[in-house]
Amino acid sequence: MKWCWWLLLSVLPLHADLAKEWDKEIVPILENYCFDCHADGVKKGDFSFDAFTNIATMQAKRDAWKRVRENLAYELMPPIDKDQPSTDERRRLIAWIDAAVFPVDPKNPDPGRVTLRRLNLFEYRNTVRDLIGVVPDTQLLPPDDSGYGFDNMADVLTLSPTHLEAYLNTASQALDKAYGIAAVPKRLIDPRMMKGSPAYEDDIFTMCISGRRSMQLDVKPGKYRITFRLSGQQAGDEKVKARILLGSVINEITVANTDSKDFAITAELTEEQHAMGVEYLNDHWDEKTQADRNLLVHSITLEGPLDQQRKRNLLLFPDRKDGQNDDAYMATILRNFLSHAFRRPATDAEIASYAGLVKAQRKDKQSLEDAMRPALEAAMISPQFLFRELHAVYSLDKPGTILPVPELSLASRISYFLWSSAPEDSTLSLAANKQLRPLLKEEVDRMIRSPKTSALVDRFFAQWLQYQDAAFIAIDSKLYPAAAGSLRDEMIMETKVFCEDMWKNNLPVTRLIDADYTFVNESLAGHYQISDVRGSEFRKVKLPDPARRGILTHGSILAVTSNPNRTSPVKRGKWVLETLLDAAPPPPPPNVPSLPASHQGISSASLRAQLELHRKDPACASCHKLMDGIGFAFEAFDVDGSRRKGPDIDTKGSLASGEMVDSPASLSKILATKRADEFHRAFAVKMLTFALGRGLDYYDKPAVDKIVAHAAKNNYSLHSFIHATIYSYPFQNYRR
Repeated sequence: MKWCWWLLLSVLPLHADLAKEWDKEIVPILENYCFDCHADGVKKGDFSFDAFTNIATMQAKRDAWKRVRENLAYELMPPIDKDQPSTDERRRLIAWIDAAVFPVDPKNPDPGRVTLRRLNLFEYRNTVRDLIGVVPDTQLLPPDDSGYGFDNMADVLTLSPTHLEAYLNTASQALDKAYGIAAVPKRLIDPRMMKGSPAYEDDIFTMCISGRRSMQLDVKPGKYRITFRLSGQQAGDEKVKARILLGSVINEITVANTDSKDFAITAELTEEQHAMGVEYLNDHWDEKTQADRNLLVHSITLEGPLDQQRKRNLLLFPDRKDGQNDDAYMATILRNFLSHAFRRPATDAEIASYAGLVKAQRKDKQSLEDAMRPALEAAMISPQFLFRELHAVYSLDKPGTILPVPELSLASRISYFLWSSAPEDSTLSLAANKQLRPLLKEEVDRMIRSPKTSALVDRFFAQWLQYQDAAFIAIDSKLYPAAAGSLRDEMIMETKVFCEDMWKNNLPVTRLIDADYTFVNESLAGHYQISDVRGSEFRKVKLPDPARRGILTHGSILAVTSNPNRTSPVKRGKWVLETLLDAAPPPPPPNVPSLPASHQGISSASLRAQLELHRKDPACASCHKLMDGIGFAFEAFDVDGSRRKGPDIDTKGSLASGEMVDSPASLSKILATKRADEFHRAFAVKMLTFALGRGLDYYDKPAVDKIVAHAAKNNYSLHSFIHATIYSYPFQNYRR
C-alpha cells in the first residue's frame, strides 16, 4: 500500500469526537465539492458516500477510503474543471480520514501480517550455493512475479506442481555437481617469468617484436589448462596474430580486441613436454599513423591436474570419526545438512525420518554417500527449505496475537534481507543460544562488512531504481546506435558501481540524487563527453556537465524512463514521483489515447506542445500536472543518456508544489534540500517493503517514522537505514 505521507498533517484533528466533527466540519466540505457526483444516489466512478453511515462502515472499506485519500492528496479530485477545495480544506479532509479511518496508535503498534514466503530465484540460487558449494542452474525454474517493485514479495511467490518438479530437477542437477566436485589447483604465472623475444615489462607485459616467450612448468605429469588473458594494440590492416602453446599442443589465435580477452588451451603434460608460452607473429609499424602493433599479456592462469580423483565435498560429508559406524555417520551428515538447509537445528524426529528414507532406498554394496542422494534431494524440495516465515504458520498462539519473531527466524530475516541467502553458522549459533538480539548491532555490522552484501545492491537497488531493466528494454538502434552495443551494459554497470560505492563508504542516501561524480570507463566517458578516461576499468570521475547529478542522468535511468524512439517527460516525471518520493500517480483512465508514435524521433518543441494539448483534457490534467513539469527538466538528455542537440529544447518545468526546475541538477537540489524529508521517507518505505516482503499499510507509519528519525541522527547514512529497518517493530515482531 503506497502512501503519500509527505502530505500528512503533523497534528491530527483536535476534536475528540470524530463522529461529531464529521457532521459539523467534514460533511459541509464534501457537500460543496464532492456530493454532486458521489452522494444522494449518484455513484460516479463506482463510489458513493451514501454507503458510509458511520466510522465503522468506513473502516470496513478501507480500500475505498484509501482511494478517496489519494485523490485528495494528489488533487485528482474534484476534476480540474470543477470547483476546488482550498489547501486548508484538503488538509482537514485528509487529517480527518487518517484519524478516523486509518487510526494509528504508536504506543500499541501493529507489526502486520506474515505470509509464508517461498525463496525467490535469486535467494534459492544463493542458498543452494552456500549449502552444497554449487551454483544451481535456475533456468529450469519458472520466473518470479513481482509486487511493489520487488521480486521477494510473499503474496506473489506461489508454488505450483510445475514449480515443485522444476525444483526437484534443479536440486538433482546441483547435487550431481556437488558429488563430483574436486578442488582443482589454480595458480597465476607472472608473464615476466617467461624468457625469449624482447618485451616491455611495465604495468602490462607487452610483446613489441615478433617472437616467442616461454618457460618450463614445474608440475607433475597430468592434464592441465592454461588461460592467457590477452589484448592487442592494433595497427595496419591485420589484427594481432599469435600462438599459444602448452606441452605439445599449439593453437593459433587472432587477438582482435583492444579489451582483454581469455584464450585457453588444454594439454597432457609429461616429464619431457611441460613447457608453456606465447608467440607473437605479425609485428608491424604503420608509418602513416605512427601506430605500433603489439601483443599485450595481462595474465596467465594455470589449472590442474584436471584428472585427479574425486574429493569428498566437506559441505555434504564431513570427516568420519574413527570407528564411527554407518548409522552414526549418517546421523552426523543429516544433522549437519538438515540444520543448514532448514536454517535451524534439525530435530531428532527429522533426522530419523530422513535416515529411514536412506535405509529404504540403499542398494546392495552401495556407498553410504551415494545412498544419501534421495534424502538430500527430498530435503531440498521440502517446505522447510523452500519457504520462509514458517514460525508464523506453526505458532500455536491465538490468531491476532502479537509475538516477537523467534531468534532463529530473525537470523533468516536479517540474512535474506542483506545477503539474499541463508544465515551463517555463527549467526545461527547466536540465535540458538538467545544471543542474537543482545548482540544484534555487532552482528549486523559484521554482516554489512561481508562481500555477500553485494546481493543488496543486485536486488534492492537494481529493482528499486529499475536500472537493471535497461538490459532488455527496446531502444531504436537506428536512432540510437550506441545503445545497440556493449554501451548498454556499461550504463547498467555505472549505476551498479555507484550504488556499491555508496554501500562501501556508508554515504548519505541523498548522494543518489545530488552527487557531482559518477563511475565510468573509457567508452562510457566518451559517450558522456568526459575527457581523460582511458581503459575498460570503471573509475570515479567528477561530472564536468553542471546539469548532470547523481543517478538522475545515468544512461540506464534515462533509458528505462524513455520510449524506444524518443524521450518521455511523462515516464521520467512518473519515475521521480514513484521511485524517489513514493508518490506514484494512479494509472491513466481507460480509453485515453497515447501520444502519436514517431519512427523519426520527435522534436522537443513538438512533444511539449502535444503534452500541453493532452493536459487540456480534464481526465488527464491532474496526473500530468504532477509528472510533466518534472519530466521536462530531463529534456536536454536523450534516450541513451547523451546530451541532446537542437535550438528547440525547452527544459523549463515545475513541481506540483510550485518549485521551478530546468535541469536534473536543479531538480536534485530541490529533492536533496526542500524535499529531502519526502525522499528519506520514501527510501525508508522502499527498504522496509523489501525487508518485510510485503507492501506497507497504514499501521506501518510509526515504524517508518522511527526509521527516518534514527537515520536523521546519523546523517541519513545508508547503514543507519539498514540498522533502523532491522530494529523496526514489524521486522522484529509479527501478528499471528
